[in-house]
Amino acid sequence: MSRRRTYSPSSSTSELMYPSRKVMRFCVLSIFIIAGVWVFTLNSDLSSSTTGNSQLFKRSKSNHNDETGGGGEEKEHLVDEYVNLFPKIRSYTETGQPKSPPVISNNNNNNLNDDDREQHNFQLEQDELENEDLIITGNPSNKIPFDWPRTKKLFVFGDSFSTRDKDYRKDGIDGGHFQELHGKATDMKWADYLYAVFHDFHILQYWNLAKVGATIHHSVLPPGLESYGTFETQINDFQDLFTPMPGPWQVQWQSNDTLFIVVFGINDNGRLNRDDLHEGGTLNITTTTKALVDSLLEQSKRLHGLGARNFLFMTLPPLHLSPKYKLPSQVGHDIHERVEQSVLEFNDYLRKGVKNLELELNDSNLMLFDLNKFWNLLLTYPELFGITDISRFRITIDGRLPNFGRMGLAYHDNQHVSWSSAELIARSVNGLLLRHSASLQLSNATETEYTA
Repeated sequence: MSRRRTYSPSSSTSELMYPSRKVMRFCVLSIFIIAGVWVFTLNSDLSSSTTGNSQLFKRSKSNHNDETGGGGEEKEHLVDEYVNLFPKIRSYTETGQPKSPPVISNNNNNNLNDDDREQHNFQLEQDELENEDLIITGNPSNKIPFDWPRTKKLFVFGDSFSTRDKDYRKDGIDGGHFQELHGKATDMKWADYLYAVFHDFHILQYWNLAKVGATIHHSVLPPGLESYGTFETQINDFQDLFTPMPGPWQVQWQSNDTLFIVVFGINDNGRLNRDDLHEGGTLNITTTTKALVDSLLEQSKRLHGLGARNFLFMTLPPLHLSPKYKLPSQVGHDIHERVEQSVLEFNDYLRKGVKNLELELNDSNLMLFDLNKFWNLLLTYPELFGITDISRFRITIDGRLPNFGRMGLAYHDNQHVSWSSAELIARSVNGLLLRHSASLQLSNATETEYTA
């Protein structure tokens, strides 16, 4: 016979006011479970697995740790790392004209805080610069500041990353205006976009001496075919065809109105890491990459001797992340790690070398666009740039091949970037050149306008 508990209002009131141990344990356990679920959910929301490709939360957490002193030493975030490479510009409150112009170079004080920059670089006044040529009185090097909007001539040296495959020895010197690029929006190299889209092609003349397959110098790593040539042979072409300054009548270049762009190393790093090209032996990465950079900068001094005063160099992109080396099915996958290491060391030597060369050539403006940091940023956040895929380089729709650039693919083939990527690179290079320009840095500024 079961026992039935009789109900009474007084006993119910007593249980509510003085709950049993069993009820108390249940309540405490429930609170802990709820708190645990809440903490787990919070951590999951901030984890990389739930934020997908975006690492914006990581940047926020990193900044928070820095402020609170928590955790170990935090590595600078990709975004900050890239942004800090650009010279700063005046805020809208800093009007007038700089009395002491900022140092616009790779050695600039990009990381100065606002107070220091205002004190040292932007002691503003309404006076004009002392002459039209923008020569800064009191500058010990008597360096003429670079100005991209006023640049009238552009020479490009490099490999297939930059080439238009022109042969000026065979075809002769032209006026530097590529009519076929004017008004064009797709299927161009990054240097073409820089000329035809981001500058005024009515003003800028453009000669592209870059060659497919070119390396830096025969003595370090020869090109695959003799016809590909090297940086040295491209300088020989320039010297024979465009000098002495001002060159042929249709060129008429001057030191202060001409930019020289030098982009090499992709073919060198590919050949460096292929043992079959070196009689089965493995070349030493450190000594070879140093020799490559030393040769690149030494030959750039040849251009300086011929009159060049404005230079733009580029680091190498992370080649090991291109399909050729990253994808298991591609020919370079077996040397993926060696390519990663050689590019890392090449870029380290180049960054230091450009700074040292600028100190040596104190009458010249040497700029470095860090393509490696930019491309890492694009590969990490492709959505921010409108890029759809960073690995595959072909797409077939209804049996036909659409334009890969229009489809937002980062690569056109297993190692060359698509035109949509080339346009993004040109846009970023244009921004760097403008940030280095006297029209922004040295001009008279109001709250709403620069007047150069």
